[in-house]
Amino acid sequence: MNGTKTARFAMTWIGSIILAIGLSACEVQPVAPESPSASADRQVDQAEALSRKGDHKGASRAYEALAAQSPGDLRDRFLLRASRESVRADDTAQATNLLNQVSPSLPRADFGLRSLVTAELALRAGRGDKALAELDRIPQPIPSELSSDVLELRARSLFALNRPAAAVSAALERERALTSKDDIRANQRMIWQGLQKSAASNADFTPPANASQTLAGWLDLGRAALVTARNPFAANEDIAQWRSRYPTHPANSLITEDVLPQLGVGLTYPTQIALILPLSGRQQAAGMAVRDGFLAALLQQDASRRPLLNVYDSAEMGATTAYRKAVTDGAQFIVGPLTKDEVTAIASSGEVSVLTLALNQTAENVASPPLLFQYSLDPEEEARQVAQRVTADGRMRGLVLLPNNEWGQRVYRAFDTELKTLGGQIAGMKFYDPSARDYSQPITELLLINESRARANALFATLGTRMEFEPRRRGDAQFVFVGAQPVQGRSLRPGLKFHLAEDLPIYATSDIFEPDTQANNDLEGVIFPDMPWVISPDAASTQLRSALTRHWPVRARGRGRLYAFGFDACRIVPLLKAGQFGSAHAIPGMTGLLSIDEKGHVKRELDWAQVSGGRALPLGTAATASTR
Repeated sequence: MNGTKTARFAMTWIGSIILAIGLSACEVQPVAPESPSASADRQVDQAEALSRKGDHKGASRAYEALAAQSPGDLRDRFLLRASRESVRADDTAQATNLLNQVSPSLPRADFGLRSLVTAELALRAGRGDKALAELDRIPQPIPSELSSDVLELRARSLFALNRPAAAVSAALERERALTSKDDIRANQRMIWQGLQKSAASNADFTPPANASQTLAGWLDLGRAALVTARNPFAANEDIAQWRSRYPTHPANSLITEDVLPQLGVGLTYPTQIALILPLSGRQQAAGMAVRDGFLAALLQQDASRRPLLNVYDSAEMGATTAYRKAVTDGAQFIVGPLTKDEVTAIASSGEVSVLTLALNQTAENVASPPLLFQYSLDPEEEARQVAQRVTADGRMRGLVLLPNNEWGQRVYRAFDTELKTLGGQIAGMKFYDPSARDYSQPITELLLINESRARANALFATLGTRMEFEPRRRGDAQFVFVGAQPVQGRSLRPGLKFHLAEDLPIYATSDIFEPDTQANNDLEGVIFPDMPWVISPDAASTQLRSALTRHWPVRARGRGRLYAFGFDACRIVPLLKAGQFGSAHAIPGMTGLLSIDEKGHVKRELDWAQVSGGRALPLGTAATASTR
């Protein structure tokens, strides 16, 4: 009995132990929370992965989120990385905003990245000199992880300052440290593109006395690089001559594998193109100028490869009817129409069925169909570039004088928005009547001359006597932005000078200038952006200007920009056809450095000039001279 009880107790005890073990095995064990440092490391890994994939906007947001949850120096480090990623995403406004949040005092280890981002933003704002100064502030030795980026940015800045020999030398120094074939080829493309820009600015390509054969060969390639970009129809001969002089130069592989194939793409047109323009009615002169520029480019194409071109008069047929007719006739690519209303009608019609390059923009509330690209001589884009220029020149507060019409309102909104985004401010604003002959009233009101006189009169009344008085203009402005056609501009500039604004730099859009040396004496000192066609001294632009002046002298004087517009429209066609025209495939055209954004809009980066002796002298990207 006792033995049985003992056995039963033992079995009960063993069963209890087994049950306890089973229950404990079924319990959910608490998971230790992830440490803050591990979570941050994971977020950093995610941000770096986004950057490697090319999602720079996503990477910037990820770093910004890390900055928001990090203290002190670590916060600044993440803000710097976020700013760098925004630059890579071409969002310079956000990059500037993020950079401005970084503390002025940084650990020495972060100096290099801050200078690198600051230099990149300066270069994109047209200040190659400021970019170089920032790079020179990086403590030596330059951190190895930044060395390649620093040398690349130094080369691009030197190209922007028209110093190709020094730029190529910096790029070659960078290339010596590269191991990947893809990275070496990208470096060579950067040199090629820099040579194109330097040649467009009439840079000196003379090699230094101790130049290596590699450096000398790159510099000798400068002229062919520009011709290939500006006017590819005439480029093959220049390239062939260079190759005969430098048969073993490393750039030969770039030419064989990149330049010549791309040149071929740029010359391969659809077999049938339609051109829709107003060739009668009120817009006839504009339509004819664009047509002639388009034909000038097309006729330079080899006759055996030249496409069939059908031209339709949108003023006579109506743009939508002309578009339908072009498609029915077999057009594989359509260029036009020209006016905003016509482009809006085409975009809204639901009939865009072939690749189309519209020569204007749709109304703001109209969506663009997938096959429709938009290319225009947009005054609003020019106004934004003026805002970028004045802030790059260190002038953050200014006055604005624009015509009281729809054009002036559009330019004002674009300039004001961009200036505020860049941290600038409009101190005073006046609209003037463009049909008036005397602009004294809006000018004196803008400069607060009347207030100066009113204060003096009040003082004289209080004192009961009059004294010698010289009115003063306001002193809170660093520049004046003027929007005007040539006739109004030639009155506004002397008016500003007369009313005590002689020392204020005057900026304008390209509308203020037309080639007329004697008349332009009244625009002395005015700074403005314009297309290379108008202000570039390079051989390719000069040759086409001379041809237009020789054959159509009247049209050259009044409609030259539209002629260049038509020429570049023809250039763009084969690139759009091949799908090789985007932000990574910018080309120096007659109307500017051309690229396309994600919305299908052709963007133009313009050159800069200042009126001197009645002529537009190229300014390059250095700080502007003070006006006289």
